[in-house]
Amino acid sequence: RRDPAATPFQSPEWVLPWFRHFGSGEILGLAARADGGLEAFAPLFILRDEDDPSESLGMLIGTGNTDYLDVLATSREAVDVIVARATEADCAMWDLQQLRESSPLLAAAAPAGYEDLVEPHDACLVLSIDGADLGSTHFRKKLRYYRRSLERLGSVRVETPTMQTIDRFMDALFDLHAARWKVRGLPGMLAAEVDQSFHREVARGMLHSGALRMYAICLDDRIVAVFYGFAHHETVYFYLSGYDPALEKLSPGTLVVAHAVEEAVRDGAKTFDFLRGAEDYKYAWGAEDRRNRRRRLIRT
Repeated sequence: RRDPAATPFQSPEWVLPWFRHFGSGEILGLAARADGGLEAFAPLFILRDEDDPSESLGMLIGTGNTDYLDVLATSREAVDVIVARATEADCAMWDLQQLRESSPLLAAAAPAGYEDLVEPHDACLVLSIDGADLGSTHFRKKLRYYRRSLERLGSVRVETPTMQTIDRFMDALFDLHAARWKVRGLPGMLAAEVDQSFHREVARGMLHSGALRMYAICLDDRIVAVFYGFAHHETVYFYLSGYDPALEKLSPGTLVVAHAVEEAVRDGAKTFDFLRGAEDYKYAWGAEDRRNRRRRLIRT
């Protein structure tokens, strides 16, 4: 909470479930302190080749399905200490992925004895919602048309989860996300049980901490679209959604995202982050690319 650049993906509600579900190897948690106060923390892990332990790879916990990776820090000097200590560990390469351009891990000096490679990584699409008109006039007219068309089919309302109903919301997200991808002959991102179990734990933790942003559009008593995201430091992060493909012509997926954007504006957020993936609908909202970076420190 003290790190102004932190995202929900550096929170314990994301990092700890991630390692419980996907992690392996050795955890290396590095903390830098000054005058007794915590100045930086890096959640790292190291994978080693069983046949040749000198062949080792170090990464930030969350690497893979996490859109923004980073250390937590309140000073750049503390990050320099973290990087120096990390490279003292017996690790052949540190692969630091999905770093934002502002990441202190990009600014930290490379220790002696390491080759330093920095390259572009994935792009996240980011929309400013601070005093801006959201979408074109034509786009807003389409949203009104979709809402009216859906209302002709039955009673329409938007619900948010509680601790008692969160499992129902997650079930709907998994089912609708899978249904949408099944139309294309693909399993989708959440087909594996481990992915579903991970996100159930994350959603509960984020709901408890107040960071979860989850909305369901209900048509009569049936959930037809779900938005799943998080909020932190005046930004709402759109992680995933699902909608009933049978209603695709009425764009319930667009409507649930529109509701999330409207709620973000009402909550005083200034940025709506669509995260990774260059889908056309994100550009329709006016979102712009923001390129992540990947830094590799290779022991020479």
